[in-house]
Amino acid sequence: MSTADLTKATRELFDRTLVDQVHMRTPVVEALQRNGQVKSTFKGGKYIEKLIDTDTIDSEVQEYTANAALQDSKKTTLEKPRFTWKYAQLPLRYDVDEYIQNVDAGTEEQLLDLADHLVAKGQRDLQKYMSTKIFNAGSTTGVADSATEFQSFVSALDADVTYGTITRTASSNTADYWQGADPSGLWSGITSSTQATAANLTISNVRKWIYESDIYHYMEGADDLMMLCCPTLYNKIRAEMESKVIYKPGLKQKQGITSMYLDGHEIVSVPYLQTTSTMKTWFFIINLRYWEWRMSNKRNFELTPFEWQGKNSGGHDFWLARIMMCGNFFCWKPNSSMWLSNVS
Repeated sequence: MSTADLTKATRELFDRTLVDQVHMRTPVVEALQRNGQVKSTFKGGKYIEKLIDTDTIDSEVQEYTANAALQDSKKTTLEKPRFTWKYAQLPLRYDVDEYIQNVDAGTEEQLLDLADHLVAKGQRDLQKYMSTKIFNAGSTTGVADSATEFQSFVSALDADVTYGTITRTASSNTADYWQGADPSGLWSGITSSTQATAANLTISNVRKWIYESDIYHYMEGADDLMMLCCPTLYNKIRAEMESKVIYKPGLKQKQGITSMYLDGHEIVSVPYLQTTSTMKTWFFIINLRYWEWRMSNKRNFELTPFEWQGKNSGGHDFWLARIMMCGNFFCWKPNSSMWLSNVS
């Protein structure tokens, strides 16, 4: 029998499993989900608002002597940040050729059900897209309150920009309580941000950024904090931590750190931050307690039915569905977290 006959008479051995080549871990989203801060129980409302207490009233305390006049005064301390609903959709489409040749075909003809694959891929990829939006899609300019896009860590922590309709101005100490924590110290003692100043990633500096800034004031427990950086920065501080490991005497030793905590605070490598030279210099210290990814229960990755688009005059012979999303990502206490944008 000739080679040509063998080729015609034998089909390929096809492994029907699918290898995903585009997966990118999003550990901060996973942490928010574990903490119950990805919420989709809200049915309506024009805006997303919450009352915040911005100051203490201990400055009104009066110490006095007998028969002295008792003074009185009052102080405004309540504020109400406001966030708008943001909308996103992902269209899912298959054409008549895919319908005839693949959708609902038998196992002999169909290696992969393209309709089912499209739905699963759409759900996963929209979640991946939203995870990139948490990091401002790599831009150093935070998404404004009035913009179409979902807001981000950068929106909340970039100094001197309006956030949640509250104007922040360091030079005049306007809304210092609403600024992101600053690496140079407490906002009560500074009038300009140093978040973009070049900084070296070391254990000593990380401790300074946490314990000598506003972060420490709002931290209720060590596990409140998660530090996020690209794999390059992660490997740098991992090398420093490994150099301080003391091994027990003996022939059998284990080398390497697979999960890293500093003073009880988790340090996490985020692959997405490795994808641009700009994000490779970013370092976040996030207090997870005060962040929220809120979604409408009417548009919580909702999948609309596939509809044939040829039913109306002038239509086309394809099927279309959409995955619908409505919500926003925001922080109720920016002072509790920090973004450094020039770390090496």
